[in-house]
Amino acid sequence: MKKTLPILAFALALGLSAQSFAGDNHKKMMGGFKQDASQMPVSTVQAVQSMPDESMVALQGNISKRVKKNKYLFNDNTGEIMVEIDGYAWNGNSVSPTDVVTIIGEVDSEGNVNMVEVDEVMMTPPQMAK
Repeated sequence: MKKTLPILAFALALGLSAQSFAGDNHKKMMGGFKQDASQMPVSTVQAVQSMPDESMVALQGNISKRVKKNKYLFNDNTGEIMVEIDGYAWNGNSVSPTDVVTIIGEVDSEGNVNMVEVDEVMMTPPQMAK
């Protein structure tokens, strides 16, 4: 009995520490640099078509159509471009084709075609919409 109690206590302590260690793996903290969109000059779809790969851009216009799972058509008064928007980038916004939005992202060149990988979708206040 004298040997059983310390072994049981050790096993219990080991099990609790392993459980708390495993629990930490599920709590991944995400963070990073977030640029104020008002400080970025707004580009046009036409300008993005000739920008180099990985250029940071801000575009203002409408998301007109969902093409695939996370691919959409975005347009402004200069043209239309494919954009890729992952779930986190929506920031909880629900957007319709009539809503004017500002998207912040990075140019992704695929062959001779540019698209934008979107980092953030923001609703544009009516007074700021072009």
